[in-house]
Amino acid sequence: MIVQNMQAFTEAFPWFMPSVFFIFGAIVGSFLNVCILRLPKGLSIVSPPSHCFSCGAKIAWYDNIPILSWLILRGKARCCGAKFSCRYCIIELITACIFLALALLLPLPKALFGAIFAAIMVVCTFIDIDTLSLPDVVTVGGCVAGGLISFAFPQVQDAYMEGYPYFISMIKSLIISVAGAAVGSGLLYWIRLCAEVVFKREAMGEGDVVLIGCIGAFCGWQGALFAIFGGSVIGCLIMVPYMVFTVLLKRCGLLKDKEIPSGNAADKDIDDAHDAGNSAELDIEESDEGMIPFGPWLCIGGLIYYIFLSDFIKAYIDCFADKLF
Repeated sequence: MIVQNMQAFTEAFPWFMPSVFFIFGAIVGSFLNVCILRLPKGLSIVSPPSHCFSCGAKIAWYDNIPILSWLILRGKARCCGAKFSCRYCIIELITACIFLALALLLPLPKALFGAIFAAIMVVCTFIDIDTLSLPDVVTVGGCVAGGLISFAFPQVQDAYMEGYPYFISMIKSLIISVAGAAVGSGLLYWIRLCAEVVFKREAMGEGDVVLIGCIGAFCGWQGALFAIFGGSVIGCLIMVPYMVFTVLLKRCGLLKDKEIPSGNAADKDIDDAHDAGNSAELDIEESDEGMIPFGPWLCIGGLIYYIFLSDFIKAYIDCFADKLF
């Protein structure tokens, strides 16, 4: 009844829900910035509250408004004038735009729970970029959340069946979620093992295997497969030209390799970068140099499937199955 009333309200005021989703997405993006910065360090995401990493002063609420505060302050702290990364604003804007797309393109129930999925994907993307690792609290927690949400709300998996007891739809949705996590993580695990045999080194982290299980828990096995192969294609289309362009610039002398200080100076630079909130600009450890995180491409593939392609791909697979059998 509540969902029906909300859908009726949305039809009467079509502009209202997209606006709410965009604003709420920006607010969630501000919180995700905290998660991205603190979770890899094992810090609490609740305490202490937002503060300046340069002088330690508490940030006032009017200086903590998503997107607007960074623009108004021009990327500088009001308390001491220290610069802080534009990535804070970018993550807030990206999250807001994803939430807006959910509101515009999906039914309300699926859009609401898609917001949870999107938040997990944003956190995993930027943590993997920064650290080449994925925290279990996010990936494993995402798997559990996807299963519980699918069980409680079959609409997420398009598993609601009219004319049947609601509990039947719940069971069907849970099976789809569990199958998605199992198929996705199982397939990627074998790809990981084969890649290690071929390249004689670890080609993919275990965190990616759990991450694809999280995607499958929300998107089903079709979404997990699309995230693996579609994400790989997207990553190649973006990274190959980028790497070629970077090599050309280096050979032309227009781009130089970063020089990493030695000893305590390097440690101090890393600590200072963390304190300034510029985790995206940290140099990767020497042992991981040249490695490209796979998690962001999985996340992008999962989001594209959930928002844009789920109905199309499911219809295509059903049509193919009907012709085959």
